[in-house]
Amino acid sequence: MRESRVGSPPRSARLAVAATFAVNGSLFGSWAPRIPEAKAALGLSDGVLGLALLAPGMGSLVTLPLAGGVAARWGSARTTRLAVVLFFASALPIALAGGTATLWAALFGFGMAMGGLDVLMNAQGVTVEQAYGRPVLSSFHAVFSLGALTGTLIGSIAAGREVPLLVQFLTLGALSLAVVLPLSRAFLPDPAVPDDAPPVPVFALPRGPLIPLAVAAFAVLLAEGSTADWSAVLLRESLGAGVVAAGAGFAAFSATMTLGRLVGDRVLARLGRRRTIRWFAGGGAAGLAAGLAVAEALGPGPAAIAAVVVGFTLLGAGISVTFPALLAEAGATGGRAAPALAAVSTGGYIGFLIGPSVIGGLAEIIALPVAVWVIVLMAALPFLCVRPADPADGGRRRR
Repeated sequence: MRESRVGSPPRSARLAVAATFAVNGSLFGSWAPRIPEAKAALGLSDGVLGLALLAPGMGSLVTLPLAGGVAARWGSARTTRLAVVLFFASALPIALAGGTATLWAALFGFGMAMGGLDVLMNAQGVTVEQAYGRPVLSSFHAVFSLGALTGTLIGSIAAGREVPLLVQFLTLGALSLAVVLPLSRAFLPDPAVPDDAPPVPVFALPRGPLIPLAVAAFAVLLAEGSTADWSAVLLRESLGAGVVAAGAGFAAFSATMTLGRLVGDRVLARLGRRRTIRWFAGGGAAGLAAGLAVAEALGPGPAAIAAVVVGFTLLGAGISVTFPALLAEAGATGGRAAPALAAVSTGGYIGFLIGPSVIGGLAEIIALPVAVWVIVLMAALPFLCVRPADPADGGRRRR
């Protein structure tokens, strides 16, 4: 059994990784409800705030390609433990920012810590998955989504009670670290690498079989980020939805995204990674395409709104397990999982970062209802660029 080889029970390691994903999501989610407060306190315009909110994504792009090499040299267990501490520490300067420049710098540092932790905890998640001999990575991403939802509620309650942001971050960080650090002793050592393995690159870029996976990750997160920023605008301004109904598209998308990841490991075990990527991404793209086509045929109104909401619901279900499956496939392509994860994650984060701007730029040139078809194309791209499953990739195979 793998337990005796690594000397740490996989169930304990799985719990430790799940807790790391959860607290990562909770801190990230707790910041979102406080953004309007920070905007008002610093007197920022919408445009300046928009530039500031680009900083976390830009910071992530610095550390994502580097984190793979760090984990390969010192192990994902040790580096994840350090990264989670740095992640919570990096949030404190946000609460202390006194102007536009300091806020941008604080958010950039926050993004750097978040990007590094993202790669490292996923690398440890792949190690745990290999110890289990069956898919478990999707469940970690589901826990992240639940953590982000919990963090959003915490941030909203704290804002309503006028709790200072610094106190919120300190309290949440202290409680999270008090839970995660003791559990992290159960992290597993990474699998041994053959002596003749190539040297670890300092800057992880997709090469060879990782290229189509990175392209697919780029497309999936571009679709996710664009849905988050533009679904409500589409429903309200193009289809006449009310204030409450305008948020229904992203709410439904988020709900099926989370539910899909909760059951995603079972799906991956049955279908295999590549078949899951192709079928689910293609199905999600087809669902949103059908919703948009029906709305275009009906014209603005309740029926069109319902059709688009159903489309985003199906899109969320379709791409829910796609990104975790892409990371799992990347981790299985070579002897070193962390650099492969870093290369594929970098492609994904680039898509997430530029997606909303791409949709916005196209909407300035053509109508927004036409521009959102880019989301359909991006959601379908994994079906096209990830080759069909090899028979050896069946879900019943055990490592």
